Amino acid sequence: MGMVAIKTMNKKTIKNYIYNLIQQVLLVVSPLITIPFLSRSLGAEGIGAYSYAFALTNYFTLVATLGCDVYGRREISYVKNSLIDRSKKFWSIQIIKTICTLLVSIFYIAFSLNNANKVLLLILTFHLINVPLNIGWFYQGTEKFKKITVRTVFLKLAELLFVIFCIHSKNDLIKYTFGSSFINFLTFFVLWLDIKNDIKFEKIALKDIKYDLKNCLQFFLPAIATSIYTLLDKTMLGTLTGSYIENGYYEQAQKINIVLLRVVLSLGLVLLPQIASAFKEGNKKQVNEFINKSGKYVFFISLPIAFGLICVSDNFVPWFFGNGYDKVSELLKLSGFILIIQGLDDVFGMQYLVNVGKQKQYIISLFSGAAMNFIFNLILIPKFASAGAIIASFLGELVIVLIQMYYVRNNINLKEFFKQSKNYLIASLAMLIIIPLGRLLKVSILNTIIIAGTGTIIYFITLFILKDNTLINVAKKLKDKIKSKSIKINN
Repeated sequence: MGMVAIKTMNKKTIKNYIYNLIQQVLLVVSPLITIPFLSRSLGAEGIGAYSYAFALTNYFTLVATLGCDVYGRREISYVKNSLIDRSKKFWSIQIIKTICTLLVSIFYIAFSLNNANKVLLLILTFHLINVPLNIGWFYQGTEKFKKITVRTVFLKLAELLFVIFCIHSKNDLIKYTFGSSFINFLTFFVLWLDIKNDIKFEKIALKDIKYDLKNCLQFFLPAIATSIYTLLDKTMLGTLTGSYIENGYYEQAQKINIVLLRVVLSLGLVLLPQIASAFKEGNKKQVNEFINKSGKYVFFISLPIAFGLICVSDNFVPWFFGNGYDKVSELLKLSGFILIIQGLDDVFGMQYLVNVGKQKQYIISLFSGAAMNFIFNLILIPKFASAGAIIASFLGELVIVLIQMYYVRNNINLKEFFKQSKNYLIASLAMLIIIPLGRLLKVSILNTIIIAGTGTIIYFITLFILKDNTLINVAKKLKDKIKSKSIKINN
């Protein structure tokens, strides 16, 4: 019976990972098409103005969300097998989100009307309305990643067509802000189309709402801290430099960083509900196995990406973003290393501390990192502008991970955890031998592909030389499958 359960779990994990992978691929590929269009059409200043306004809006959406999505995802994973319990939990959280959104919207509109960017800010009201419409947390908690993937496909296809056919000049900033916001608003309805099959209307007691509200607030605090070193960089950059252009450089580098981060965190997103369930069942051994698996994946993906950006940025940025974005190349080289730290933050913080009920420790780590980020922003942004913001983010994230490591040291074997990175670090360092190749080749799409491809080949060859067990096992399984299919065809 146990073996059947494990096999079922593995099949479900693989299936959800594939759906999540499809989603992440779309989230990766789509920006790679839209960003070049937008960077050339809107220019660095237009991109910066949008980034600044969007950052301001996100402060309000953060308050409206109130930590409900993270809390809801965890709680739904606990009661996903009970229709009545998950329905009650769903509606309780939705009531909280709706009331909070209505209250926050009043203050947001008042703030927007008295701001120099009031037109952009008022259009971005759509993102506030999206807060109660967003039920992705429910489908993540119930491990129905197919629903989220469908929504993502619809959204990214619509955004892509809109940008290609409607955005052509710097004068289209308002049009872009409205169009992208409205499309995002519409696509959230996709998630509601089949919700009736997963929940039913249940009477919610006031005490249940109070209970969920109290717990949502515990997740609200980490969200505030997170926003300080994500959103504050943009607002402080615009305020301290007085330049939307520096915001534009920073925004473009961050867009690439976010795209790559989705890849780094993709497995963790799938494992979150399973880690929560394993902990609730008291299976600490399985929790640690999941954590080590996730950590190994983070090292496997993030290390070559970080060192790969050093190799390709100079060739990639000019043709991808167009003229006037040379500084983005240097920013990308710096931001690559943030990916490694962010991956570890997700493993130690979100996947472990949050799932095992140590929200307090998680909050302390985030606020400590956020405080350090704020201080370093004040010091570094006036001197180095957008580069200073990147460095400050790295230092803030590093503080977060170091504190989280302190809290998990008695539960996770950190020596064994980091020992997993040895082969991937060596293989990633080996990629740096192609830097001279990047300098010799002219700027072009083809040459960027050649540089990236050469680096990738070096990475995997080095892993085979080092006899990396994970890679060898994957290669062996692929070989066996090919051999098995060949036998079937011959027969």
